[in-house]
Amino acid sequence: MLGKVLTSLLLLAVFFYEPAEAQKKKETLLSEKVTQMMEWASKRSVIKMNGDKFRRFVKAPPRNYSVVIMFTALQPQRQCGVCRQADEEFQVLANSWRFSSAFTNKVFFASVDFDEGSDVFQMLNMNSAPTFLHFPSKGKPRRSDTYELQVRGFAAEQLARWVADRTDVQIRVIRPPNYAGPLLLGFLLAVIGGLAYLRRHNLEFLFNTNVWAFSALCFVLIMTSGQMWNHIRGPPYAHKNPSTGQVLNKPPWIIMASLCTI
Repeated sequence: MLGKVLTSLLLLAVFFYEPAEAQKKKETLLSEKVTQMMEWASKRSVIKMNGDKFRRFVKAPPRNYSVVIMFTALQPQRQCGVCRQADEEFQVLANSWRFSSAFTNKVFFASVDFDEGSDVFQMLNMNSAPTFLHFPSKGKPRRSDTYELQVRGFAAEQLARWVADRTDVQIRVIRPPNYAGPLLLGFLLAVIGGLAYLRRHNLEFLFNTNVWAFSALCFVLIMTSGQMWNHIRGPPYAHKNPSTGQVLNKPPWIIMASLCTI
């Protein structure tokens, strides 16, 4: 009788020990992965990944963090100008998150270059770049986890809204100071001031209807051609359709030229 009791207790101990040991190993592995991701993020806001890193830290469980990845082709021989523009905006977004007081290990930003991780492109059946994908902490990516680049553009602010929608993480985009605008404005004001000073005795040009008509026409063309929308949303200048191979260009200049001929 005593032997049966001891055998039962031993079986129960083994039964509960194995799941507990497996859970402990899982937690240890997860802790190591999070620690490694945090270490990489402390050095670079956008973690560079190859096939091995992608499979281990993004695809393989366990994982309690989301990863936003830009799939790109930045090598000069790829001649992807849009990729460089998108990379700059992605860097702005990642830096804004990394240096934010709200930074946590809930979301990481990474990139996979085609020349360093072509196997990842094949794994995901991806044939165009740049492409932004969100890999949630639980479950598989859904259709909404693919960023609609052609609709939203690649401006950091638009990417931040998409990230907030997918992860509930609000990122305030902080851009580095750009002095080109103030310098250009100062130069323009200096030119206008210089012309006004040189012609201070004859300011009839300020009341010239042709000057004001030309200025108004330029303003109308900029607004009606969609150029202002492009300036705000930052879509790529040209994009190649992976299905048909057709290259799609921005239409504002075409529309502007058409309006000028009317």
